[in-house]
Amino acid sequence: MQRTIALLAAIFLISGFIFAQTTQPIEIPERGYRFQHRIKGPSYKKSRILELMVDGYGNYLVATYRGEKASFVYLYIYSLYTWEEKYKIKLNDNRCELYNSTFDETGEFFYINYDIFRNKFREINVKTGEIREVECVETPKGCRKLEQEIYKVDAYTIGENYYLHRDPKLENYIRVLVKKQMYIPKGTEGEATSDFTPENGGVIQLSPAQIRDLKIGIELIYKGIPIFFDVNGIDANGGVIDYIQDEDNFKIRLTQLDITKLERKISFMYQKFVIKLDLEALEQEQAQ
Repeated sequence: MQRTIALLAAIFLISGFIFAQTTQPIEIPERGYRFQHRIKGPSYKKSRILELMVDGYGNYLVATYRGEKASFVYLYIYSLYTWEEKYKIKLNDNRCELYNSTFDETGEFFYINYDIFRNKFREINVKTGEIREVECVETPKGCRKLEQEIYKVDAYTIGENYYLHRDPKLENYIRVLVKKQMYIPKGTEGEATSDFTPENGGVIQLSPAQIRDLKIGIELIYKGIPIFFDVNGIDANGGVIDYIQDEDNFKIRLTQLDITKLERKISFMYQKFVIKLDLEALEQEQAQ
């Protein structure tokens, strides 16, 4: 009997190690950043961030929160840089593995892996909220061997311009830190500042209308930074032709490859600037 009890205890102990999820320690940068914003999660008593993920295409921040019961979790999707809540859902699964999950290239669908060892996915339509079970072959990552990873509760955006982490004291809050040179005091969002320079960088969100103007040859001035589309910026083989920058007259040159990325909702870096499609403007235009 004692041997049986010991064996059962060992099995439970091993099971605990297998199914317990380790969280990676938070390493808040000591220099170069300052506090910009705080995102509040669900407000029930046991609310706690389980995992954070930054969309690889540079459009969204995803967070999972512990549910009131261990049998389910909450999934929240926020827009990067505006930090607005775009989508939330209660999932009747006790796990959501964000490290094995991904958006599609358009940003319309999120594929959530909800089994630690198997390729089991749900497809979430971020706009409509529709959810359906999908085979792994239907996901951008395809079918591959899944390995358990440590949950991360902090992340950097493109170019490490923003650092996001779970608040150590209020664990259902996400703290947003921004590089000091990109910090904008509250109440001045959207205004041109002396810090928005090629040396300091910043976030440039282009609306569909602005992209159309660029494509027909209209130069855009964004917070004092000229942006233009170079129709001849791609060679016959599809490669990008080098652009010689005028140091006294800095401009951002976009090629057809850059425009294609924006139209497909893919963000990218241009020197120290993050260039991305304004998703809010896109939604407003589509609604009209």
